[in-house]
Order: sequence, then C-alpha cells, then structure tokens
Amino acid sequence: MSPFGRPKSLSSDVTDYPMLNQRLILGCGFFSLFFASQGVTILAIPFYQMTLGIDPFLLALAMTIPALLGNIPAPWVGHFSDNLRSRFGRRRPVIFVAAILSGLTFGMIWMVSPQWSASAQLGYFVLFSTLFYLSTTLLTVPMTSLSYELSQQYHQRTETMGIVTYFIKLGSVLYQWLFPLAQLSLFASVFIGIQYVGWGVGLFIIGLMGLIPALFIHERRYVPRVTQAVSLRDSLITVIRYKPLLIVILLCFLQLAGGGFTASMDYYLLVYSLFNGDIAQGAIWKGILSTAYALIGFATVPVVTRLSAHVGKISAMVILYWLTAIGGVAKWFIFTPGAPWLILFDALFCTAIWTAMTVIIPSMLADLCDEDEWLNGVRREGMFAAIHSWTIHLSVAVALLLSGLSLNVIDFNANLQDQQPDSSILSMRVILSLGTVVFSLLPLLVLRYYKVDEQRSNQTRRLLVERAEIRQPRYMKGNEN
Repeated sequence: MSPFGRPKSLSSDVTDYPMLNQRLILGCGFFSLFFASQGVTILAIPFYQMTLGIDPFLLALAMTIPALLGNIPAPWVGHFSDNLRSRFGRRRPVIFVAAILSGLTFGMIWMVSPQWSASAQLGYFVLFSTLFYLSTTLLTVPMTSLSYELSQQYHQRTETMGIVTYFIKLGSVLYQWLFPLAQLSLFASVFIGIQYVGWGVGLFIIGLMGLIPALFIHERRYVPRVTQAVSLRDSLITVIRYKPLLIVILLCFLQLAGGGFTASMDYYLLVYSLFNGDIAQGAIWKGILSTAYALIGFATVPVVTRLSAHVGKISAMVILYWLTAIGGVAKWFIFTPGAPWLILFDALFCTAIWTAMTVIIPSMLADLCDEDEWLNGVRREGMFAAIHSWTIHLSVAVALLLSGLSLNVIDFNANLQDQQPDSSILSMRVILSLGTVVFSLLPLLVLRYYKVDEQRSNQTRRLLVERAEIRQPRYMKGNEN
C-alpha cells in the first residue's frame, strides 16, 4: 500500500478552517526546512574556518556557489509541482523523494578528512553542498506551496504561518548548539563529533521530519479552469513582472541579505571582543543569544499575528521595522566587553522582524497567489514559492559574500586569535549597529508602494469563489480549528 493518502476533494464553501493537526504536520516540514537552510552555515563557519583555518572569503565562496547553483532549478520545480497530476497530489510525491535525498547528502558534507589539503577540503565541501542544495530545492518549493494552499482567507493565512513559525523558532533554539554538541568530550575528536552531529541532523531532522507532511498532510485537489498548459517561460515572466510580488521579494532581500550580513558580525564580536578569541566561549554565548532570539521569538509569534489582525499586515510591518531600527542603535552599547548578558536586549528589540519574515511575508505571498489567479486564470503557488526560494538563497549568498569580504577588508585574521586590531573590532561594531538601522529604514520606503491590503484581498477571494475557479474544503465537524 502506498504511504500517501489521496488528496482531499474540494467543496464550494466560502469559509476555510484548516484542521489544527494539518498545521502541526506542516510545521514539522518547516522544522526540517529550517535545518536544511541553516545547518550548513552554522556548522561550516566554526568547523572549516575557525577550526581548520580556511580563509573566510574562500569559505564564503564555497558556501555561496553551491547555494546558488542548487537553487537554479527552483522555477522548474515550482512549475512541475504546479502542473503535476498524480493520484497523491501535486506536492507530496516531490516532498517524499526530496526529504530522503536531502538527509543523505547533508550527512555526506561532513565526511571530510582533516588530513586533506585546504583545496581538497573545499572541493569536497562544494561538491556535496551542491548536491544537498539541489535536493533541498526539491523539498523547499513544494513544501512552501503547501503552506500557501492550506488556508484561503486573509487572516487565517497569517494564523497558519504563525503556527508554522513556532516550529521554526524551535529550530532556532536548537541549531546554534550543534557545534558545541560536536565538541563534547564523548566524541574522540571534533571531527568525529561533526560527523555524528551531521548525520543525526541529516537523517532524523531533515530527512524524517521532512517526510511527515508527504505522508500525512491533506493536500488540496485543484482542477484548473484553463485547460491549455502554460509554459515555464511564460509563467516565470508573468510572475516576475507582477509589481506587488517584486515589492514583497525586495522586502525579503533587504532583511535576509542586509540584515543577515550585519547580524553575522555578532558571532565575531562575541568571540574576538567579548571573549578575547576564545572560540568555545564565543560559541556558547552565540548559542545563548540564539536561544534568547528563539525564546523571545516564541512570544512574538502571537504578538505579530494579533498585531497583523488588528492593524493589517502592512502597518504591522512598519511598526516592526521601527522597533528593529531602535534595536540597531542599542547594539552599539550591547556588544561591549564586561557585560555579556546585555546581549539579551539585542534579542528583545530585533526578534520580531525575523518572526515577521516567517509569519507575515508568506501570508502576503499567499494573498498574491489569489491576485495572480484572478488576473491570469491559473494557480501557481509553486512558482511563487520558487521565486521566494530564489530570493532567500540569493540573499543568504549575498550576506555570506559581504561578510567574508568585509572581514578581509577590515583586516580580520582568525590566526591572530585575541590580537585582532582595534580597528577591526570597531568596524565590526559599526557594521552590526549602523547596518541594522539602515536595513530597517530602507524597507519603510519600499512598503509605501504595496497596496494589497485586507479589503483588496478579501474582494479578490470573493471574486474567485463567484467565478468558481477555486472550491474550498468543508472539514468535518469536530475537526475545525
């Protein structure tokens, strides 16, 4: 018997109440996606750079190139899953295969030998990282598409992504502890520790958790009104010319690339400023900071969700960007030697905007899928998910490159340990503080041009229902959330 259940049929009800267990199942998938997106970076930097002494810019290139190459097929994956007509649905068969491949290739990344030359180590890393990112593209695009499809109403979409975000925040509690875990004395060496941790993450978190939505989620059955197939090229061109989508994508890029680049300096300041080059202590306090971000993130999920419901998604984003700008100013005073516990205030000010990236932004993209269908007559969550995935990977690549390049420009040298030049430490503080402010204010200018509010979104939904292009599920009583 097949592990897949059949897709649920759709009815014509206007109200959509996805079952809570469906949201939780989807959350398991996004827990897997979180480690797939963050696992390489969080292990590679302390392992390849701080332990093996690989040049930071070369390592940044070695992490960037596979991420970009692996994400090139994203539009094809989105188009394929949008048009797949299997008995098990459009998304789940792809997720099933991709989760297995992603878990196996992640484990292989860490089988590098400490006896190899730096060139051989980087070559091995690039090869298996590329295979891993190709696999995760197959996993990410259909999984994200499922999140767009699960809810059909303006605020319910935000609520769905809020529940998913709890799983992402749980991942952010745990992932910073992967390298400290690999350093435990129960492992013969850090190399052995990395291999055990890497395979554990690959098989059980990325692989097994990624399989859960493929096996148990109730995917919608969608029958398009337009019978003529739309080509990948035409679909991609139509989507990337859609102005509201470009605005949302730009918001993602500014936060993930700009904000990610500036935030990368906190690890170096913790190690080389607050703890005088002690990598182990710096890693522990980085774990504490990330745990604080995650725990406060848990608290911000209902706050962000309710704020969005009360003032709308656009106004909620404006408020959160201003809060982050204030946090950028505070970073100048927070990351100073002698008072490491002050870093908890960093999480207090700057967590909410990262929560919005997984709660409000995907909800806005789901709204735009309705707009796109009304304008063009086809439903293509997969293509929207592919563009979003492109943006995320490009943003991460840009952040990594900027981080590695800036470290070289400011004369950072890991071999100097606690003897880093004062000018390097000062430059890190400027990037962390001023950069956070700049990349919080720029999105405010972009948001002025985004006009898809609650009224417009609900009107589009009503028009689609009236046109009978989408039929919505009536869940059995007793299973409603």
